Amino acid sequence: MSTLPAVAIVGRINVGKSTLFNRIAGGRIAIVDEQPGVTRDRKMAPAHWTGHDFLVIDTGGLEPGSGDVFQESIERQVGMALDEADAVIMVVDVTEGVHPYDREAAELVRRSGLPFFLAVNKVDSDRTMGLVSEFYCLGLGEPWPVSAMHGHGSGDLLDEVVAVLPYAEEEVYTGLSMAVVGRPNVGKSSIVNRLCKSERNIVNDMPGTTRDSTDIIVTTGESQVRIVDTAGLRRRSRKMDDIEFYSTVRAWKSIARGDVVLVVMDGSEYPVQQDIRIAAKAWEMGKGVVIGVNKVDLGLDRELWTASIVQRFNQARFMPILFFSALTGQGIGKILPAIFDVGAVRASELQTSEVNRVLHKAVEEVQPPSPRGRPVKFYYATQVGHHPPRLLVFVNRPEDIPENYRRYLENSIREVLGMQGVPLRIIYRKRKH
Repeated sequence: MSTLPAVAIVGRINVGKSTLFNRIAGGRIAIVDEQPGVTRDRKMAPAHWTGHDFLVIDTGGLEPGSGDVFQESIERQVGMALDEADAVIMVVDVTEGVHPYDREAAELVRRSGLPFFLAVNKVDSDRTMGLVSEFYCLGLGEPWPVSAMHGHGSGDLLDEVVAVLPYAEEEVYTGLSMAVVGRPNVGKSSIVNRLCKSERNIVNDMPGTTRDSTDIIVTTGESQVRIVDTAGLRRRSRKMDDIEFYSTVRAWKSIARGDVVLVVMDGSEYPVQQDIRIAAKAWEMGKGVVIGVNKVDLGLDRELWTASIVQRFNQARFMPILFFSALTGQGIGKILPAIFDVGAVRASELQTSEVNRVLHKAVEEVQPPSPRGRPVKFYYATQVGHHPPRLLVFVNRPEDIPENYRRYLENSIREVLGMQGVPLRIIYRKRKH
């Protein structure tokens, strides 16, 4: 968890806040697009400038009274960002002059009581430099001319910003991380809000509301879990626009950062192919996987639903399947205990003696094939990796072990050792006896 000071970036819609965020954070983290209103939830990233470490927070564009269905939620998110910040940068667009929304945003910044800085963006010529002074009328002190796209002036601005920040050291998070993934509009953000017991992400019934991924630390008892709430995943296609494409890429990156993945599915319908693809991808990446079936308040046959997904995705029989309702809270309390259990299994140290006992018992019960009259002999097994567990098995002829027998051994070891929700990697290596 981080104790770093934070700097919030606010302003009206499409003035270049996310471009400045990326410039400060040192990478293309927030989605940047010409389409207004791309950033909706807060986005955080660590930043460093002249010996100072801090967090930078990107926020959605303010457009008060616009009638945008997301605007009320965006305004709440901006308020949360200001609550978490130690300083605020307000961004305006020099090419458009002072806008009425700029005045409202400036009032919000002044009311926050935080140290504030006015960044006049898109200043990249002598002509635009001459327009900077008109922004004094916002009452936010000296306007700082910058070009977030090209980096001009951002260093001078940051020199002033870090000078007002308190010094703090970052605590490296070493606990369990959970990625929440699924198709758009299955209720991921509502589930995260339930787990956090507060509104941390915008919730709306329009598909695809969450576009960037957001990290949240949740403490339960003496345990902590970092929750990565990701953008809704759609099947990639040629028709996917740039925003959808970058959101999908970011979601897969978020899965890569998680130890355990909660794959949320819509209980009002049976699992579809994209549900299976998401779960299979997380499993293939070596993550612990818990399947979460949302919207049970709408009514469903749990046994039939479970049979349906196992029939279409065989590995689902090795995964915990939880049924809950983000709307009513029913069953939400089962999620974090299941995540912690799977996380512990994924990190487990297997006893060498127990692994060999289970392996040899399985071989005794079902003899391996003997191609050309030469039996495959299994000598010894040992754990060689974690996250997920990896076993090395020494045999005389690994090339003669058919795929169905490999699956049999994996399932036998998994069942006896109680490896629920975790892929098991088994490597066969040749050894002469």
